[in-house]
Amino acid sequence: MNPYSSVYTKPAEYGSANWQERMFEPMTCRLLILSTAQLALLVLMPWAIFASLSWGLMSLAVYLYPWLSHVMIVGTAMLVLLTVVAALLSRGRWLKKGSREDNHPRFMRGYAWWAALAVLSLIAFVAGSVVGSTIFTKYMKGYYDISNLDSYDNVDPSRAAGKQLLDAGRVIFVKGSTLQLKHAMAHQNSSMKMYCVAPIIAASDQPLPATYDLWAAGTDCCSDGGSNFTCGASRSSGARGGLRLLSREEDYNFRLAVEDAEFMYHLRSVHPLFFEWTVDPIKEITARKDEAFWVYFASNLMFLLCAFFLVVMGYACFQRLAKR
Repeated sequence: MNPYSSVYTKPAEYGSANWQERMFEPMTCRLLILSTAQLALLVLMPWAIFASLSWGLMSLAVYLYPWLSHVMIVGTAMLVLLTVVAALLSRGRWLKKGSREDNHPRFMRGYAWWAALAVLSLIAFVAGSVVGSTIFTKYMKGYYDISNLDSYDNVDPSRAAGKQLLDAGRVIFVKGSTLQLKHAMAHQNSSMKMYCVAPIIAASDQPLPATYDLWAAGTDCCSDGGSNFTCGASRSSGARGGLRLLSREEDYNFRLAVEDAEFMYHLRSVHPLFFEWTVDPIKEITARKDEAFWVYFASNLMFLLCAFFLVVMGYACFQRLAKR
């Protein structure tokens, strides 16, 4: 080069090139944005599957129309199947082109992304089905059962008959109402589960009911013969509320316990109804719904964090393998 020439050519930089300039080159920025978006989708799409499926399975719509749960599960399974098909097609493309072109790893990146999405979506499908069904069975079904029934206030156990409260879900009895523990009874079924019942009566200055149709009940909360009855809030002096127990299996066994009480104590029960003895039945049933929502949001947060961790770890491992 002519030292006196007015044109100066900057020598090429190798290895020590300015990394800041290369970082903000248009192509590099576009790839960085694209990679970030793809990683975000790997986390958010499976989480959306988990959240929507679990929410749908615990919803009121499924309670009213049980067949909707099958529609939700099949529809979500089809969506997951599409991600699996996309992963297989991407793998075929990689085997055909990408695996022979070391300088163009985009096919491998595409296959790895679709494969990761398929795996995470499958995990989200299984986890969402389990979580949604569990929350519905354990919490929401009982809440919907009670909410669809009527509420009664100031019910007098000495005058109320069971046939008058067949549609009762939440009952608050008159002040002074209590349990007649001396007439408590228990029935043990073939699975060695103890079904305990005790009559609900009015205050001591009120007459005893003509028929003992209102019973506090619970499982595994008393000893043989109904002694040591601790079901619900039986130990609380301020309890005078009842939440209806609607399980058919429990109702059958509670009725057997009532029949034993009729025989043992010479009582008469025409339309026995069974309640969980509580201090505040409205607060109690609302607490069940709140607990169900807490479990739902906690499981969503846990799944989101686990998905984020798996994606970050998978991306780090992929980058390490790509450098070899």
